Amino acid sequence: MSDVFISYASEDRERAARLAIALGALGWSVWWDRKIVTGQAFDQAIERELETAKSVVVLWSNHSIASEWVRNEAAVASERGVLVPATIESVKLPLEFRRKQTADLIHWEGEPSHSGFQALCEGVTATIGGAPLRQPTPRQGPKLRWNPRWAWAAIVTIAIAVAVGFGVYPTGPWRTTMPTPVPQGDRSEAGTTSESKTPLGAVTGLADLVVGTYFGDVIADSKGSPRSDVVLTVTKLDRTKVRVTSDYPGLGTVDVTLTRIGNQILNADGDTPFILDLERNPPALVYDPHSEVAYRGNKRP
Repeated sequence: MSDVFISYASEDRERAARLAIALGALGWSVWWDRKIVTGQAFDQAIERELETAKSVVVLWSNHSIASEWVRNEAAVASERGVLVPATIESVKLPLEFRRKQTADLIHWEGEPSHSGFQALCEGVTATIGGAPLRQPTPRQGPKLRWNPRWAWAAIVTIAIAVAVGFGVYPTGPWRTTMPTPVPQGDRSEAGTTSESKTPLGAVTGLADLVVGTYFGDVIADSKGSPRSDVVLTVTKLDRTKVRVTSDYPGLGTVDVTLTRIGNQILNADGDTPFILDLERNPPALVYDPHSEVAYRGNKRP
């Protein structure tokens, strides 16, 4: 039994893979048809998963609204009361599904802070009756554009203000209950207050937490096939920038500028989702260079 079943048209496979990675990074178990084991009957495997999944996310697009298969899966999910719809293209939904609140993922590129992705996560949470193991970043207002550079500074500044004034740290549905330790080597007089010597949130030394060797799998490739036992190497360029290379040609070489939110280290800009979850042991990496190849792996101790 999976937490999330993703229904989509075959032409939207890349978008489905991106969503599977993002939801899996939050700790939910995700099923989609690439997980069918060789020898299983295709329709039987899908029917079994569709009937047992705790929630069914349907990705509506020009292709999927014309797909009888997707519409049938959406109908089954609706009958079971587990339908969580989302649009990935601007389309007119089939009549029977127009009353259902639908998440907008039309411009979503994999960033966990996107308002549409946040809405989708809320829908999944409400449907399965429990929060994910790891919370996504705070939902932004509809008129705000996500900027990791100033958002990180604002979050840390608020946290420090509360900590200094009241001796406590902020908690809530989108925050960890304990502050993230700052490596001793990253503390500097320029980034501390005169009384508490608490860092004011300058993004420094993040590369040291990320560099290393990762072992994992390519679970989707827009130009190829999935592949297991893929080695990925992260090398340091400076304190906030790393270079990612791999023995898998499809992953290429990508330079990533880092930022940190809670216990996750993220790509601060560009079109490459990069999420390192420091709460996992060993740390777990979700990496999707240019949103074309989906990689999941763990850092070697």
